[in-house]
Amino acid sequence: MSRLMRTAILAALLFALAACGTNAPAAAPPAPPTTAPTLAATTVPSAAPTAAPAAASDLAHALVGAWTTTVTKEDLLRVVPDFKPEYLCGNAGTGVWQFNADGTFRLDQTAPLAGCPKPDQTHNEGTWSTQGNLITLGKGSSEEMVYEWTVKDDMLTFTYRSGSCIPCRAGDTANPWKRLKN
Repeated sequence: MSRLMRTAILAALLFALAACGTNAPAAAPPAPPTTAPTLAATTVPSAAPTAAPAAASDLAHALVGAWTTTVTKEDLLRVVPDFKPEYLCGNAGTGVWQFNADGTFRLDQTAPLAGCPKPDQTHNEGTWSTQGNLITLGKGSSEEMVYEWTVKDDMLTFTYRSGSCIPCRAGDTANPWKRLKN
């Protein structure tokens, strides 16, 4: 998942984020959260976190587990109409996002989009933390992302709040993530 669906492509988002920073970011959101785990699909691929965040709060516990989604090129363009065409395949497909109670996550592209080659980057690791219904991924990194999140009926939805990773924003928010049962 070339920077994995960049979260949503992370499960299609989950994919290549080689295009990060190629589009102007949206207006600055509220101050980033600083508490328990939140998704952070915006860390350096395969980079282990330097320090584990505090254990998940009761509210954040709803995020813990595995989630999957599939993102198409059309989904990416719906979220970011000027998404660079050369990065569509690398950021589309099916992915799985695993949020751990210790504030770490892993994002893997499990299948490229039909008609697209397998991206070079299909695995990302990082940290997440939450403050209320805000999640911060990759806190303090150049790819830090902040989303509002909700879980309803085993579906996880992210709404962009801040961050400069355009592929992350497109992939992570394009479609809901479905909880995988153990």
